[in-house]
Amino acid sequence: MRSTLNIDNAEHIDVCPDCDLLMAKVQVKEGYVSHCPRCRHIIEHPTRLSIRNNFFCVFAGLMVYFPAMLLPVLQFTMVGHTEALSILVCVQTLFSTGNWGVGLVVFFSLMLVPLVQMILIIFITTRFYYQVKSDYLAPCFKWYGYLSAWGMLDIFMLSIIVAAIKLRDDAELEAGLGLYAFIALLIISALQTQLLNKKLVWTLIEKHGE
Repeated sequence: MRSTLNIDNAEHIDVCPDCDLLMAKVQVKEGYVSHCPRCRHIIEHPTRLSIRNNFFCVFAGLMVYFPAMLLPVLQFTMVGHTEALSILVCVQTLFSTGNWGVGLVVFFSLMLVPLVQMILIIFITTRFYYQVKSDYLAPCFKWYGYLSAWGMLDIFMLSIIVAAIKLRDDAELEAGLGLYAFIALLIISALQTQLLNKKLVWTLIEKHGE
């Protein structure tokens, strides 16, 4: 069966990344937003500040990343014994108790993925800002997309809430500075994802990667 899609007109067709709806490609003016008519997913929202906002957002994420991972998230006192737990200590405990599989998943998804994603975005946005051509822009942005499916900051936040609810009757809990840094990292990560204009990034990669 022959395809009903005309290959000659493929460059004039846009695809919704959320529901795969095919639609005619339109030129969106700066400051305006185009939506998918079926699922209302934002297709394009061109703005000159988009790349710069992403850089500052990711830079702020890097500033709170290390406090979120190294400082105590929760401090609990039980039977006169007080212990402060950070994310790094939790990962080390999993390794030391022989839970290598769980430890590796937590380390990769919670510590490594967010850091690598932020480094990739900073690398890409700085190349755009200084107009430096690079053959690594496209692979870096592809890897950023691949790693997005492995992030679990929100899941860990939910686990902290569940643990606090279960332990509140048996132990005295106190939030550490790491918890506030982690919440800030979670908010910044969500904001950066919303600000990221993937279509604009791919357009700039085509220009700067030549």
